[in-house]
Amino acid sequence: MIVLRFTSGLGNQMFQYAMYRFLVQRFGRSRVKCDITWFSWNNAHQGFELTKLFQRKDNPDFFLDRASLGQIFNCSGKVPQKGLISRIINRTVRAVFQNYFEKRLISETGRESSGRVPHALKEIQKLKGNEDIYITGYFLDESYYKDNLPLLRKALSFDIRSLNNKSRSLLKSLLSEDSVAIHVRRGDYLQPGYTENFINLGMDYYKKAVEAVGQHIKDPKYYLFSDDPDFLNEAFDWLPNKIIVDWNKGAESWMDLYLMSKCRGCITANSTFSEWAGLLNERKESIIIYPREYMKDKESDIKTIPGWIRI
Repeated sequence: MIVLRFTSGLGNQMFQYAMYRFLVQRFGRSRVKCDITWFSWNNAHQGFELTKLFQRKDNPDFFLDRASLGQIFNCSGKVPQKGLISRIINRTVRAVFQNYFEKRLISETGRESSGRVPHALKEIQKLKGNEDIYITGYFLDESYYKDNLPLLRKALSFDIRSLNNKSRSLLKSLLSEDSVAIHVRRGDYLQPGYTENFINLGMDYYKKAVEAVGQHIKDPKYYLFSDDPDFLNEAFDWLPNKIIVDWNKGAESWMDLYLMSKCRGCITANSTFSEWAGLLNERKESIIIYPREYMKDKESDIKTIPGWIRI
């Protein structure tokens, strides 16, 4: 049994889902299960969103098979950390069987050096298919999803019937114009625990990105998206012909990702949220600008997808 752990916000969950489908193709659906118990004790972001957003009768391309608590424990030696008793169990198992379960663990932090075969991929390639393995990580390298993008775009298709009225109205404009989305992530990136690791992209990046867009799109109209919309007016006072999209919050945040994916172009932040807006983009001759700077100790992975430009 192979158990894949899901954590974090929507963008990371989507990369983990891409890894899930990669594993299913390699080992078969019956051999690969998903551990979503992290969300039973962690309230970050909007919780586990994949099934809420993509699992519906008219989307047969999406599936996700959950692991039982027994399967999770057998592969990882852990139970969900909901309270003192579960923490005691995990510490005890770790103290007695640490070496045993470490041999079953494949972990990829997302900080591995660019240009190499990803760590998890190396380990997965060694598997025969009958081992009990627990896989955890973020899996940002395109090796896991590039060849599967057509399939993933179907599976990870949003239900536009759920759009609020303002987003539904905006969608018509985005599709009819040479629209370009700009994503600015601040929010948690300015909080302790994030500032030590993530770069807060400055205007130098966004000005270079707008210049690059201008080389490919003659008369772009910019739509700005952010978890800190109040910051945008002053910070982007140099940018003409722009509209700030500031109404999708909380449980409706996914609508920003969907709307960005429908633009002719996208200037992403160092964020998996807007990265997926670029990956889901199916418009002809789309241009996706993404930053070289990603984390303080790691640059972004180089993408070979047509239309993607690294700055």
